[in-house]
Amino acid sequence: MAFYASRTTTFALLSFILISAVLYTSNGQEENAPTGWEDYFKLQSSSPNATTTLFIDERVWLNITIDSITLPGTFTITPRWVTGDFVIAAAPLEGVEGEASSYDEVLSILITGQKITIGNLELIAENQAGESNVIWTETVNVNRVEAAAARYVRYLVLVALIVAIFLIGITTDIKVIYSLIRRPYGVIIGMFCQFIIMPFTAWSLAKIFGVDGPASLGLVLDGSCPGGSISNVLSVLLDVDYVLSITMTFFSTLFALAMMPLNLFIYGRSFVAAGETIRTPFLEIFIQLVSLVVPLSIGIFLGWWKAKLKDIADKYVKPVSGVIMLILICTDLPFNLFIFDSPWEYFVIAIIFPLVGGGAGFFISKVLRQTTQRSATVALETGVQNAVLAITVLYFFYEKPVSDLATRLPYLILVFTSLEGVALTIIYILLKKFYWGKCPYDDEKEEEKSDDKKEDEEKKQKEYEVKEIKVKERNGEIKTISGKVKAPSVVKYDVACEANFGDETLAEVNPAFEPSE
Repeated sequence: MAFYASRTTTFALLSFILISAVLYTSNGQEENAPTGWEDYFKLQSSSPNATTTLFIDERVWLNITIDSITLPGTFTITPRWVTGDFVIAAAPLEGVEGEASSYDEVLSILITGQKITIGNLELIAENQAGESNVIWTETVNVNRVEAAAARYVRYLVLVALIVAIFLIGITTDIKVIYSLIRRPYGVIIGMFCQFIIMPFTAWSLAKIFGVDGPASLGLVLDGSCPGGSISNVLSVLLDVDYVLSITMTFFSTLFALAMMPLNLFIYGRSFVAAGETIRTPFLEIFIQLVSLVVPLSIGIFLGWWKAKLKDIADKYVKPVSGVIMLILICTDLPFNLFIFDSPWEYFVIAIIFPLVGGGAGFFISKVLRQTTQRSATVALETGVQNAVLAITVLYFFYEKPVSDLATRLPYLILVFTSLEGVALTIIYILLKKFYWGKCPYDDEKEEEKSDDKKEDEEKKQKEYEVKEIKVKERNGEIKTISGKVKAPSVVKYDVACEANFGDETLAEVNPAFEPSE
């Protein structure tokens, strides 16, 4: 029976391989087989690479010249809009004879751009028998006119964020950073949420809502980015652990050099054309690291050098952070209002995405018994992606209008993340003033300090071991003494062994020995 079962299994496997090979070969043959009438109509476009580019509200004439037709018959050639936000106007060419000796027919099409888009128009040839087919496809790109001031506004936002990081650095104690690195529970949880949960969430939302093309590219890129400076600003406004936030931002940006290309490879392949790859922005990540580390380091040094600066920074760090959030929303957004001309699915994703990340970060942190303050910090750092990095990469690595279409989702996520952050800040301030009457994390801070002190005492106790040692006094009497010896001790004795010297000599050999008698 086993023999026959083995033969049956082998036959089924070989049959499956054979059928798969036949299907693959037939598919390949079908793809290579000529379709339509394109091979019989030789046409030329007035636009290079059969791509017409124009701006919103601009009108452009597209001229299609007929070089030759090797198909017999009389044809009517008509332009047809297929996809995209543009309008065409043209009169069809009628009575075009096939297999003529020469041609001078030119089909002129007036194209008017309406919105940022990548679309197509086709030319349809119809013969006297009523048969029709596509003989030409033209790509139409409609771009927006970008205001010159938009670039300077981005620099203003960058400078404002650097100032905020500098002030946070002044108020930061290097010992606190060291303690977070020594016990990096929050940092590790944040890395897991940042580079495992968020890229998968972005990919899942793109699949669930049917996002494809440039928009899916922007969403996956945003989900693969590390944390950004906006989370640091919000951590100050919400009284969470901003030192942990800064530390997490540093490590997530550092780890992004390896994790970002991996996530783009895993999740980006299903949204790009065959043979294309999403480039990893190593230079931009390095610049992000420098823009974080340099002002932070300068601030920490100044706070250590002049203690009075800490009091000043503590007084102004929150107002400055609030002003920066207003600058971010009110200055850059007016130059990018095109993002609101998006499908409703984009708005749902932009609202859900940061909430899913924040909720996952908070839930996992609480399950792993982190304090509420640290859990809220991990939630902020996870939910607030570095959308600015994603937008920068798309602007510099992709041509318009692909870059504009791809940045709509990262921009919307940035806007709604900022709005959600501002709303949380307002709610928190009201609750703190009228309901709690104090910072809700004060009790946790005291408990954490008490736990840290207790842990340090236990660690110090473990550094000493209680030993009972038999020593022979100078008068020949054997005496058993006990005491604390620093572990690992310089001199090690077995309880049963004898030493030929007294307490004084033992204290000289091992200064950590503290006789209890």
